[in-house]
Parts: sequence; C-alpha cells; structure tokens
Amino acid sequence: MTVFLGGQTRNRLGFDLLAQAADAGDSSLSTSPLRRRILAGAAAQLAGAGTVRLPAAGGRGWDHSAEPPLPLWVDRLTARRARAQRPGPRAWVEPLAFAAHLPLTRADLELLSPINNHLRDHPDAEPVPIPERSYELYGDEKRLARITTHRLVTAGLLSITDHLRAFPSPAPLAMYELGPAPWMLVVENSAAFTSLRRAFNRWPRRLEVGWLAYGGGDHLIASLPTCLESFEERRHPVEDLLLYTDLDLDGLECAQLAAACAREAGLPPLVPAAGLYEALLRRKQRFVPSGCATRIKTAASWLAEPLATHVTNLLSRGEVLRQEALHGPAAHALLRPDRPLLPQLLGRPHSPAAVPEDK
Repeated sequence: MTVFLGGQTRNRLGFDLLAQAADAGDSSLSTSPLRRRILAGAAAQLAGAGTVRLPAAGGRGWDHSAEPPLPLWVDRLTARRARAQRPGPRAWVEPLAFAAHLPLTRADLELLSPINNHLRDHPDAEPVPIPERSYELYGDEKRLARITTHRLVTAGLLSITDHLRAFPSPAPLAMYELGPAPWMLVVENSAAFTSLRRAFNRWPRRLEVGWLAYGGGDHLIASLPTCLESFEERRHPVEDLLLYTDLDLDGLECAQLAAACAREAGLPPLVPAAGLYEALLRRKQRFVPSGCATRIKTAASWLAEPLATHVTNLLSRGEVLRQEALHGPAAHALLRPDRPLLPQLLGRPHSPAAVPEDK
C-alpha cells in the first residue's frame, strides 16, 4: 500500500484503491475472513507513520457497513526523507566491516546493531529458523519476516546464513504417502485433491501409487523444498514430480515459479500432469477478462506441445478451466484400472499389457 501511494500524484485517494493494492500484494488477502480487520489495521499504521491522513473520526468519511469501519478515502502526505547517517564511533565485528563504509539510515542501524552484538558474543551460534533468531535479537518473531528482500541482503552484503546464523522455515507441504511408487503429484485445489486421493486409494495395484500433495500459490513455492525431508524420513524418494493446477494465468505462472524452485532445491523436474490437463480441456470453460498475449504465451510454455498451444488459445479467448470442472466421477472414469497409473497422469501412450502385477 505504501508503494502504491508513492506512485500517485493526487492528494486524495479512494481507500478501495489501496485495498486493491493490498490484494495484489498478498494473494490470500482477498478471500481472508480477516481482510477487513487487516485493512483497518493497515490504514491506522499508515496514518501513524505519517504517510496518510484519515477522515475525521465519526464523520461521513467512513464505511460503517461492517466492523471494523474503513475509511472511504485518505489524504496522501509527503513523507519526510529519512536522513542517512554514519554510525557513531563503535567497533563492527569483522563479518560486518562493510557497515563502517556505508551511509546507513537509522533503520539500518536498528537492524545491524543487534546482529553485530550477537556475532561478537556468539560467533559460532548454531543456526536456527529466522523467526527464532528474530525473537532473540529484537523481541519480535516477525521483525525479520521480509529480511530476504532487504537491500543489504539482495546486494550480497548481509548474509542470512553467515551473519544472522539463521535459515528459512516455511510451512511444510501437505503431502500423503498413499503407496510405494517413486512419484508425487501436487494438486492446487482442495476439491481436486480430495477426488484424486479417493481415486488413488481405490487403485487396485498399490505398487503403482505414490505420494499425493496439496499446495497452491505462494505456499507451494515456499514449501516445496520441505518435501525432501519427508522423502528422507520415509526413505521413499521420488523420480517423477508432477503438478496439476487450474488452467488459468495464475495457475500456470505459479507452476513456472514452482518448477524453478524445484530445480534450486535439487528435486526432480516438476512436470505437468498432462493426462489430467488434457481431460480438463474437454470440460466446460469459464469466461474471464483476457490477459496480455505475451504473458499468456509465456505462462503456457510450461506445458508441452500440443497442450501449450491449446491452452494459449483458450486463455486468449478469455476462457479458463478450474480444476473443479473435472469433478470426482469424471476423474475416476478417466483413470482406467486396466492401465498403468503414472503414464495416465503424464498423458503418455501406454499399453494395457504393460500393467505389472502386485507381489
């Protein structure tokens, strides 16, 4: 919301524009039952920071249709530029020696000073999750929540591993070991996950069934590397990693980011569950505003041909397909028990004679 305000030229802005900016910055906010409370808190925080002025309390500038009330508009205030300052005479530990040669703001000093003291007193501290180190250094477990995007970190000066002696601890991926096969299918929506879980649990040859996981959006991208520990703990690694998302712009762009995350984590290549996508394309479409043609083509390139072309044409027409369109009975009918399971998910040619027997 602050970034959005910084790009505006008008002094008075409708609060609905700020709310839209907040939704764009957090994909989970628009459907959160706490959205109104979060927006009210953000408005108060912006006002407290001197970024905006809210309407007069009790006046007509507030929406009282629900609790808590929200401002109908805000007045944008010109923020005073933070004065850069060099640190006073002090000793920086060797790992933070760069701080002595930078024009640091007050916020930079408030960030670096506790880290400096910790490195001085505990140079060989055992690494811990970022929220635990945040609480230890600042008395606030969320103080370092966005540390990975801080300018000193992105510039390669401040290291989370070496200086903070910490590491990310994303919420684990929700995954279920349904059988011993060396593959895992990740499904974006809970309804599709439930239908496929039932189908896999009914599969007559248990040796063909592997892992099934649920995760979508930012959560999937953050949590995907955590599945490596589960594979190791269960001594059940995977050779094939599949993803099944909605056939829309958000789902495909999420798939591309998740595929890059899988590569960085050392997982097998994240590939489309083409068999499920091909079946989904035969279901009833929904109409949505069409997106940028270049963005559509880039997102659909995660799929192999001819699927990529079909999906590009679909999205270009302003149509999308949600996973719910391929409901449980249709998914069960799609997966034929007289054929191997994994090739059907991958959309590869197969022969009924190739079905192995359980031992």
